[in-house]
Amino acid sequence: MRPVAVLFAVDDLESLEETIAVLSDAATMNALSEADAVLARGEGENQSSLAAAMRERRARG
Repeated sequence: MRPVAVLFAVDDLESLEETIAVLSDAATMNALSEADAVLARGEGENQSSLAAAMRERRARG
């Protein structure tokens, strides 16, 4: 017998709704797929280059 109701915490429901929204958005999924491909090719930023960029940004602003 299947349950007739399911109880979710509000935070869990909002998280599930956001996940569904992301998975339903073709442009977002394409962007995520491209980002994965960039990382797979080793073209992503590493921690030290990101830290340097953040220091540079803070110094400018």
